[in-house]
Amino acid sequence: MKTRIAALLVLFVTAAFATETRDPAAVAVARRTLEAMGGEHAFATLRTLKFDFVVERDGKEVARIHHVWDRWDGRYRLEGVNRDGKNFRTLFNVQQQGAGRSWLDGKELDGEALKKALERAYGRFINDTYWLLMPAKMQDPGVNLQSEGDSEKDGKTYDVVRLTFSDGVGLTPKDTYWAYVSKDSGLMERWEFVLTDQKAEDREAFLWTDWQTVLGVRLAMAKSAAAGGTVIRFDHVSGSDSSDDSAFTP
Repeated sequence: MKTRIAALLVLFVTAAFATETRDPAAVAVARRTLEAMGGEHAFATLRTLKFDFVVERDGKEVARIHHVWDRWDGRYRLEGVNRDGKNFRTLFNVQQQGAGRSWLDGKELDGEALKKALERAYGRFINDTYWLLMPAKMQDPGVNLQSEGDSEKDGKTYDVVRLTFSDGVGLTPKDTYWAYVSKDSGLMERWEFVLTDQKAEDREAFLWTDWQTVLGVRLAMAKSAAAGGTVIRFDHVSGSDSSDDSAFTP
Protein backbone atom coordinates (compact mmCIF):
# COMPACT_ATOMS: atom_id res chain seq x y z
CA MET A 1 0.00 0.00 0.00
CA LYS A 2 1.35 3.39 -0.96
CA THR A 3 0.15 5.96 1.52
CA ARG A 4 0.24 9.56 0.41
CA ILE A 5 2.19 10.87 3.35
CA ALA A 6 2.59 14.38 1.96
CA ALA A 7 -1.19 14.75 1.61
CA LEU A 8 -1.74 14.70 5.35
CA LEU A 9 -1.35 18.44 5.75
CA VAL A 10 -3.66 19.68 8.45
CA LEU A 11 -4.22 22.48 10.89
CA PHE A 12 -1.84 24.46 13.05
CA VAL A 13 -2.16 27.58 15.19
CA THR A 14 -3.34 29.64 12.19
CA ALA A 15 -6.78 28.33 13.20
CA ALA A 16 -6.72 30.48 16.34
CA PHE A 17 -10.00 32.24 15.51
CA ALA A 18 -11.84 29.25 14.10
CA THR A 19 -15.04 27.94 15.64
CA GLU A 20 -15.84 24.29 16.20
CA THR A 21 -18.59 21.88 17.22
CA ARG A 22 -17.77 19.31 19.88
CA ASP A 23 -19.68 16.44 21.41
CA PRO A 24 -19.06 16.43 25.22
CA ALA A 25 -18.42 12.67 25.14
CA ALA A 26 -15.77 13.16 22.46
CA VAL A 27 -14.17 15.99 24.42
CA ALA A 28 -13.91 13.71 27.45
CA VAL A 29 -12.04 11.14 25.36
CA ALA A 30 -9.73 13.83 23.94
CA ARG A 31 -8.91 15.05 27.44
CA ARG A 32 -8.28 11.52 28.66
CA THR A 33 -5.80 10.73 25.90
CA LEU A 34 -3.99 14.04 26.42
CA GLU A 35 -3.54 13.12 30.09
CA ALA A 36 -2.34 9.64 29.11
CA MET A 37 0.32 11.31 26.94
CA GLY A 38 1.60 13.36 29.87
CA GLY A 39 -0.88 16.20 30.22
CA GLU A 40 -0.81 19.90 29.42
CA HIS A 41 2.06 20.67 31.79
CA ALA A 42 4.40 18.14 30.16
CA PHE A 43 3.67 19.53 26.71
CA ALA A 44 4.12 23.11 27.93
CA THR A 45 7.53 22.19 29.38
CA LEU A 46 8.73 20.59 26.13
CA ARG A 47 10.47 23.48 24.37
CA THR A 48 12.93 21.98 21.87
CA LEU A 49 11.80 18.87 20.03
CA LYS A 50 14.12 16.95 17.71
CA PHE A 51 13.24 13.93 15.59
CA ASP A 52 13.76 12.10 12.31
CA PHE A 53 10.60 11.38 10.32
CA VAL A 54 11.24 8.09 8.51
CA VAL A 55 9.10 6.38 5.87
CA GLU A 56 9.53 2.68 5.18
CA ARG A 57 7.81 0.77 2.40
CA ASP A 58 8.00 -3.00 2.22
CA GLY A 59 10.86 -2.95 4.73
CA LYS A 60 12.94 -0.40 2.81
CA GLU A 61 13.63 3.12 4.02
CA VAL A 62 12.48 5.55 1.33
CA ALA A 63 12.63 8.89 3.17
CA ARG A 64 14.24 10.43 6.24
CA ILE A 65 13.73 14.06 7.25
CA HIS A 66 15.43 15.63 10.27
CA HIS A 67 13.47 18.17 12.32
CA VAL A 68 14.40 20.61 15.09
CA TRP A 69 11.57 22.74 16.49
CA ASP A 70 11.63 25.42 19.16
CA ARG A 71 8.00 25.14 20.20
CA TRP A 72 8.12 28.36 22.21
CA ASP A 73 9.26 30.83 19.57
CA GLY A 74 8.55 28.89 16.35
CA ARG A 75 12.10 28.52 15.04
CA TYR A 76 12.52 25.48 12.83
CA ARG A 77 15.28 23.54 11.08
CA LEU A 78 14.48 20.97 8.41
CA GLU A 79 17.01 18.94 6.45
CA GLY A 80 17.26 15.79 4.39
CA VAL A 81 17.66 14.49 0.85
CA ASN A 82 15.09 15.31 -1.83
CA ARG A 83 13.79 13.04 -4.58
CA ASP A 84 16.62 14.13 -6.86
CA GLY A 85 19.20 12.97 -4.34
CA LYS A 86 20.18 16.53 -3.37
CA ASN A 87 20.75 17.63 0.22
CA PHE A 88 18.50 20.41 1.45
CA ARG A 89 18.45 22.50 4.61
CA THR A 90 15.82 25.10 5.46
CA LEU A 91 15.68 27.48 8.42
CA PHE A 92 12.40 29.29 9.02
CA ASN A 93 9.84 30.23 11.65
CA VAL A 94 6.46 28.52 11.68
CA GLN A 95 4.90 31.73 13.02
CA GLN A 96 6.22 33.79 10.09
CA GLN A 97 5.26 32.01 6.89
CA GLY A 98 7.20 33.02 3.79
CA ALA A 99 10.34 34.11 5.64
CA GLY A 100 13.50 32.08 6.04
CA ARG A 101 16.58 30.71 4.29
CA SER A 102 17.20 27.49 2.39
CA TRP A 103 20.14 25.68 0.79
CA LEU A 104 20.29 22.95 -1.84
CA ASP A 105 23.56 21.00 -2.06
CA GLY A 106 25.20 23.85 -0.14
CA LYS A 107 24.00 26.62 -2.45
CA GLU A 108 21.70 29.20 -0.90
CA LEU A 109 18.42 29.69 -2.73
CA ASP A 110 16.66 32.93 -3.54
CA GLY A 111 13.68 34.19 -5.49
CA GLU A 112 11.06 31.67 -6.60
CA ALA A 113 13.26 28.70 -5.63
CA LEU A 114 13.45 29.99 -2.06
CA LYS A 115 9.70 30.62 -1.96
CA LYS A 116 8.95 27.03 -3.01
CA ALA A 117 11.50 25.63 -0.57
CA LEU A 118 9.87 27.51 2.30
CA GLU A 119 6.42 26.29 1.25
CA ARG A 120 7.64 22.70 1.15
CA ALA A 121 9.33 23.07 4.54
CA TYR A 122 6.19 24.46 6.15
CA GLY A 123 4.17 21.64 4.64
CA ARG A 124 6.56 19.06 6.03
CA PHE A 125 6.37 20.69 9.45
CA ILE A 126 2.57 20.49 9.43
CA ASN A 127 2.50 16.92 8.13
CA ASP A 128 5.31 15.33 10.09
CA THR A 129 4.52 16.88 13.48
CA TYR A 130 0.87 15.83 13.07
CA TRP A 131 1.96 12.22 12.58
CA LEU A 132 3.90 12.56 15.84
CA LEU A 133 1.52 14.62 17.97
CA MET A 134 -1.99 14.16 16.56
CA PRO A 135 -3.75 12.77 19.70
CA ALA A 136 -2.57 15.79 21.70
CA LYS A 137 -4.02 18.15 19.06
CA MET A 138 -7.60 16.90 19.13
CA GLN A 139 -8.70 20.02 21.02
CA ASP A 140 -6.94 22.51 18.75
CA PRO A 141 -9.03 25.47 17.53
CA GLY A 142 -11.20 24.56 14.57
CA VAL A 143 -11.30 20.81 15.25
CA ASN A 144 -14.80 19.33 15.33
CA LEU A 145 -15.19 16.27 17.57
CA GLN A 146 -17.95 13.69 17.42
CA SER A 147 -18.14 10.51 19.48
CA GLU A 148 -18.88 7.35 17.52
CA GLY A 149 -19.14 5.16 20.60
CA ASP A 150 -17.19 1.98 21.28
CA SER A 151 -15.48 -0.31 18.80
CA GLU A 152 -13.74 -3.64 19.25
CA LYS A 153 -10.86 -4.54 16.95
CA ASP A 154 -8.30 -7.31 17.33
CA GLY A 155 -9.51 -8.09 20.84
CA LYS A 156 -9.20 -4.48 22.07
CA THR A 157 -11.99 -2.06 22.93
CA TYR A 158 -11.72 1.59 21.89
CA ASP A 159 -13.55 4.87 22.28
CA VAL A 160 -13.88 6.23 18.74
CA VAL A 161 -13.85 9.96 18.01
CA ARG A 162 -14.35 11.40 14.53
CA LEU A 163 -12.39 14.57 13.72
CA THR A 164 -13.41 17.04 11.03
CA PHE A 165 -12.31 20.64 10.53
CA SER A 166 -14.06 23.96 10.25
CA ASP A 167 -13.94 25.79 6.92
CA GLY A 168 -10.65 27.56 6.32
CA VAL A 169 -8.78 25.58 8.96
CA GLY A 170 -5.38 24.24 7.95
CA LEU A 171 -4.19 23.17 4.52
CA THR A 172 -6.68 20.35 3.88
CA PRO A 173 -9.81 21.06 5.95
CA LYS A 174 -11.90 18.45 4.12
CA ASP A 175 -9.93 15.53 5.58
CA THR A 176 -11.67 13.28 8.11
CA TYR A 177 -9.93 11.33 10.87
CA TRP A 178 -10.99 8.73 13.41
CA ALA A 179 -9.11 8.39 16.70
CA TYR A 180 -9.32 4.97 18.36
CA VAL A 181 -8.47 5.53 22.02
CA SER A 182 -7.80 2.40 24.06
CA LYS A 183 -10.13 1.83 26.98
CA ASP A 184 -7.19 0.30 28.85
CA SER A 185 -4.25 2.62 28.20
CA GLY A 186 -6.05 5.86 27.33
CA LEU A 187 -3.70 6.17 24.34
CA MET A 188 -4.72 6.47 20.70
CA GLU A 189 -3.53 3.12 19.41
CA ARG A 190 -5.27 3.22 16.02
CA TRP A 191 -5.78 6.05 13.51
CA GLU A 192 -8.01 6.00 10.45
CA PHE A 193 -8.53 8.67 7.82
CA VAL A 194 -10.13 9.61 4.52
CA LEU A 195 -8.31 12.45 2.79
CA THR A 196 -9.85 15.28 0.81
CA ASP A 197 -9.72 13.61 -2.62
CA GLN A 198 -10.39 10.07 -1.39
CA LYS A 199 -13.64 8.16 -1.38
CA ALA A 200 -15.13 6.60 1.75
CA GLU A 201 -14.00 3.15 0.62
CA ASP A 202 -10.39 4.42 0.52
CA ARG A 203 -10.33 4.78 4.32
CA GLU A 204 -6.89 3.85 5.66
CA ALA A 205 -5.79 2.69 9.10
CA PHE A 206 -2.49 2.89 10.97
CA LEU A 207 -1.58 1.25 14.27
CA TRP A 208 0.28 3.49 16.74
CA THR A 209 2.82 1.50 18.75
CA ASP A 210 6.20 1.70 20.51
CA TRP A 211 5.12 4.38 22.97
CA GLN A 212 8.08 6.08 24.66
CA THR A 213 8.43 9.00 27.05
CA VAL A 214 10.29 12.15 25.96
CA LEU A 215 10.69 14.73 28.74
CA GLY A 216 7.42 13.62 30.32
CA VAL A 217 5.51 13.36 27.04
CA ARG A 218 4.47 9.93 25.74
CA LEU A 219 4.80 9.53 21.97
CA ALA A 220 4.24 6.61 19.58
CA MET A 221 7.47 6.02 17.69
CA ALA A 222 5.96 3.68 15.08
CA LYS A 223 2.84 3.96 12.93
CA SER A 224 2.23 0.87 10.81
CA ALA A 225 -0.36 0.52 8.06
CA ALA A 226 -2.95 -2.02 9.16
CA ALA A 227 -2.94 -3.37 5.59
CA GLY A 228 0.86 -3.74 5.68
CA GLY A 229 3.57 -2.28 3.51
CA THR A 230 4.07 1.19 5.01
CA VAL A 231 5.60 2.19 8.35
CA ILE A 232 6.10 5.72 9.63
CA ARG A 233 8.90 5.65 12.19
CA PHE A 234 10.38 8.33 14.43
CA ASP A 235 14.11 8.03 15.16
CA HIS A 236 16.50 10.07 17.33
CA VAL A 237 13.64 11.69 19.21
CA SER A 238 14.68 13.98 22.03
CA GLY A 239 13.24 16.88 23.98
CA SER A 240 14.51 19.71 26.13
CA ASP A 241 13.04 22.43 28.29
CA SER A 242 15.65 24.89 26.97
CA SER A 243 16.48 26.44 23.61
CA ASP A 244 19.20 25.24 21.22
CA ASP A 245 20.35 28.34 19.36
CA SER A 246 23.06 26.43 17.49
CA ALA A 247 20.43 24.39 15.63
CA PHE A 248 19.09 27.52 13.96
CA THR A 249 22.44 28.99 12.97
CA PRO A 250 23.16 28.76 9.20
